[in-house]
Amino acid sequence: MFMKSPSRKRGFAGAVAFAAATAGILLATAPAAQAAPDDCTIFSGSSTLSSLCTSGTGQHRIHAVLNPLDPRLPQRIILGNWAPVGQTSAASNPWGAQYVVSVWVDRVD
Repeated sequence: MFMKSPSRKRGFAGAVAFAAATAGILLATAPAAQAAPDDCTIFSGSSTLSSLCTSGTGQHRIHAVLNPLDPRLPQRIILGNWAPVGQTSAASNPWGAQYVVSVWVDRVD
């Protein structure tokens, strides 16, 4: 008759203990949580829209919707570059401030 070896049980228990310890170490050394960009200001010039966020981490960009010059055409979306906190995101507004329907700041951690 075949009997299971006690060393196999100890080997399995050791592997489980090792896995649990490794998971604990990974959780203990996880990076600190990030906060999305905050304290964002939107600037509107005659031909440029921009945003600047001064706190948090991650990136932000200016996002706007413009009405078209010809009302039969669809609205146009303009997006700025993704910029880190402390730097400006800018987008060209070729039609001028009077065509801006809405503008906001997109933010990612």
